[in-house]
Amino acid sequence: MGEATIRLNRFGVEHGRMWQAVVAALAIALPLVFWIGIERALGDSVQDIDKGETLYLQSYPVIGAKLEFKLPGEGWTSPGIHMADQRQDFRHGALTATVEVDTHVESLKNLLIRRADPITAERGYAYNNERPYENAATGLSGYRADIVGIDTAGSITVVGEDGGAAAILILIAPGDDPASATVDPDPFIGAFKLEGE
Repeated sequence: MGEATIRLNRFGVEHGRMWQAVVAALAIALPLVFWIGIERALGDSVQDIDKGETLYLQSYPVIGAKLEFKLPGEGWTSPGIHMADQRQDFRHGALTATVEVDTHVESLKNLLIRRADPITAERGYAYNNERPYENAATGLSGYRADIVGIDTAGSITVVGEDGGAAAILILIAPGDDPASATVDPDPFIGAFKLEGE
């Protein structure tokens, strides 16, 4: 059995291999520096929503539906980069609300299922108790279902018209109950103005 001697320099790197160590360090550090620079250039990634502020969404990539709405109460924030036309996420403490608009929706019930499936698959939740929904204040109607997890509850509501525009509201609240006022869509949908087809 042969013996090999490896000589290390004062940095603990094998003689003649310093350039490889420098390249490896740069390959790790440069993407990190680039990402931090982008974050700083974009500024604060959490936007505060003023009480009573009117927000707008429009369907994308097919234009044809617009949604104007206000969030109930105060203390809402919107995380992330604010470039989405069709969908936006909001937070109020532990409660998350996702609002979305779509156009040329053939079936509101099918849209509810299509939007609920990825949420339940990704987060390990289940949805049940599908039922018709109508908001008396706006006259918007559609379908609602409960979202249930081990320590989470929520609701998903789709309103609009079959063959036309639709608005989707998803509410998720850790440690809550599907019947609680926290995940009741009425205060949200009561401020929806849906236009288009």
